[in-house]
Amino acid sequence: MKTFTKFLCLALPILLFFVLVIPYSILNEEVIVELLGCGCPVYDEDTGTTITNNFNANDFTACFWAAITVCATVMSAFLTKLIPKKAWVKVTYVIGVFAVSLAISYRFIQGMMWN
Repeated sequence: MKTFTKFLCLALPILLFFVLVIPYSILNEEVIVELLGCGCPVYDEDTGTTITNNFNANDFTACFWAAITVCATVMSAFLTKLIPKKAWVKVTYVIGVFAVSLAISYRFIQGMMWN
């Protein structure tokens, strides 16, 4: 049982993404898009030009998941105390969490883009 608990603790930085994805998706759809705009191209009918929105829901989503990636990496650095004393295992764990977090963040950002 103790091994499973340790494994679960070490997996927490990655599980953080899957805990946050549904609440963030709802918040993104209901609040963030209403406040910042969707990032969709808007055309000015009078001049025929595209109106650009400097910071929109897509940008906020990218910043949010990047911040979660940083939090997961920092959390993994603190969780290395649960790993045996071999430094290379600890470094590999932190780099692995960072790489997996980056991949998950990229996938979530791509999936939540407003066109």
